[in-house]
Amino acid sequence: MSSKTLTEAEREVSQRLSGGFARPTVVLLVVLVAIEVAVVVAWIGGALSLAAGMVINTAVSCALYTVVHDAVHRSISGRDPQYARWDTICGTVAAQLILLDFAGHRASHLRHHAHTNTEKDPDVSAKGPLAALPIKWLISNVILLLVALPGGIRLANALLARIGGRRASEGGDDSLLAAQRRAIRVGLLAVLLAVPFGAVVPVVMLWIVPARLTFLYLAIFFAWLPHFPYEHTDRFRNTRITLFPGSTWLLLQQDRHLIHHLYPSIPWYRYRAAHRELASLLEERGAVVAGPSSDPRVRVRLR
Repeated sequence: MSSKTLTEAEREVSQRLSGGFARPTVVLLVVLVAIEVAVVVAWIGGALSLAAGMVINTAVSCALYTVVHDAVHRSISGRDPQYARWDTICGTVAAQLILLDFAGHRASHLRHHAHTNTEKDPDVSAKGPLAALPIKWLISNVILLLVALPGGIRLANALLARIGGRRASEGGDDSLLAAQRRAIRVGLLAVLLAVPFGAVVPVVMLWIVPARLTFLYLAIFFAWLPHFPYEHTDRFRNTRITLFPGSTWLLLQQDRHLIHHLYPSIPWYRYRAAHRELASLLEERGAVVAGPSSDPRVRVRLR
């Protein structure tokens, strides 16, 4: 998005709410890692069941993506070169914890912003009925497992061809799946190393399953809900704001995903402030602001 498309009010708000080192995001990462470590320690000590630990670590993994997301947009460094390494450090750590390759995801996510809701949008695969997302998620798990194997991209392409999906090498570019292969292989290696210690089940339940469930959460709340029905490409209509009780905290302000698309340099913890300041402009431009917590209340229409 070129800055020339911004109104004077937008430019002032986005510049004021962007920039500066994002300490809250670094603190968020430290807290989340500490929780995951505490879960493992509590399980080892018998104070926590594997099932409870899996639930907690799934919530932690979902929150970790917020760190990855802001690192992708260089919002941790505030786009200040002297802090640039923090985007890479925090993004890489958080991404690996959810079995995601940071560099590969950054390329994919920036394409999503450049081509939102078009056929070039890598996230357009989420388009369709909500009920189909769990099935697509299961298929994606199989594809990623295949990709982690030797010659896996060829196997993944064969499967995608059978189900009518987009080939991994379309456009002569295997980079995204090849990059994810590295991250997934780290998870598989951890499982293999756990075998001699009889720790396969805890590794899977406390790390692998939470990491993969994160992508079902992302498919619903980062891809499908904000962009449904994938019909608009106008910058004020290609994404929506969906508010429901507790959404600001549960989604770490991603309930205001439109704000992020309009002003990607603003860090996650300032989306609500930006929405508040630009609410009248959003209404004037026909932006969709809906949900039981919207004011005035507008029913969410998901046809």
